[in-house]
Amino acid sequence: MSTIEKPKPHIYEYIMISLALLVPVPGRLSYGLVLILEMNLLMLTGTLFCHFIHYLHFDALQDMLVAVFLIFMSVLFKQFIILYSPLVALTLGFQIYLPAVSSFILGNLYEAQMSSLLEDVKKNMIRSGEFSLFAFIMFLFRDIFGYGSISLPYPKGVLELIFIKDFKYSFIGAFWASIPGALMFTALVVILLSHIENKFDIIKTIKSEEEDAE
Repeated sequence: MSTIEKPKPHIYEYIMISLALLVPVPGRLSYGLVLILEMNLLMLTGTLFCHFIHYLHFDALQDMLVAVFLIFMSVLFKQFIILYSPLVALTLGFQIYLPAVSSFILGNLYEAQMSSLLEDVKKNMIRSGEFSLFAFIMFLFRDIFGYGSISLPYPKGVLELIFIKDFKYSFIGAFWASIPGALMFTALVVILLSHIENKFDIIKTIKSEEEDAE
């Protein structure tokens, strides 16, 4: 009897973070790059801060202290974005605080640190980098097929590099630029990732059985 493969735990994390961080944000690469940069910054500083807490033997207060620290870093990051591009900061609004939640979940910053500092930084930044690639592809796709351009953050707002002018089926682009389009794209990518991972698991299982048989 065949069994249905359950998604891996980090697939659930991708779904949660995508719904919180990627779907509600305008589908422009310019805004996505800002949030991706912020998430990676929070992941790095959050990991360092966790080890600082452990060094001070404040492990019992880790959840609260890390949450406050990530919010503080988000506020500080927003001030730099305001200085660079007030329009980008205004457009993102409250959404600029969402990477704090994403990095908290993705990096397991709420768990007690059991590894060395270098190992934890490496592990968390790899996970952050993997999700950043996923987020970059999603924002790039929505920007190109939703607006016919690639946009970059710019002091005066958004710098557009237009590729598609007078797109015949512009209504399709409008769908990918919308929240329902972002939800569909996220669902398709998560299904694809889960399918690929299951295939790799099958290959590993077969190799393991062959080695045991030898």
